[in-house]
Amino acid sequence: MNSSERQKLQYLFQFDLWCTRKLSDFLDDGEDFDEIVACRAFLSHIINAQEIWFHRVIGFVDSDVETWGEFEPDEIKEEAKSIHKKWISLIGDHEVDMDSVIHYQNSKGVNYKSSLWQICHHLIIHGQHHRAQISLFLRKAGIEPPPIDFIHYSRLDSKSA
Repeated sequence: MNSSERQKLQYLFQFDLWCTRKLSDFLDDGEDFDEIVACRAFLSHIINAQEIWFHRVIGFVDSDVETWGEFEPDEIKEEAKSIHKKWISLIGDHEVDMDSVIHYQNSKGVNYKSSLWQICHHLIIHGQHHRAQISLFLRKAGIEPPPIDFIHYSRLDSKSA
């Protein structure tokens, strides 16, 4: 994978962190509603999944990260930033082959293998899937969710260029 492709992956992870921060701030500053706990659980799950996948990639099998473990509201952004730094560093390390095949077990103990770049893309799509669920919870509560589509992020980025 060339340097430009690595930068694009890092950009996607920057987008992912931006979304988590934006939603976390929105939930913290907004009105209370029935599903707010579920929304924060989804944000925690996104972070935990990234941590679990990172451990799989680096070969750390004894991870005690719980897939659906929940962070306190004031911990979400810091936890997201922490795992984000790990992924940005890994992707940016030119000694890491992004085409390398990672052998792992899923949460049910089934063996699989995927390339590192596929895992990275999975994490971005996985996060956006759950953020869409959060947006649906907000809409059902009569609350307009913040714009977190990729194009909104890229527009912000192009304004600063």
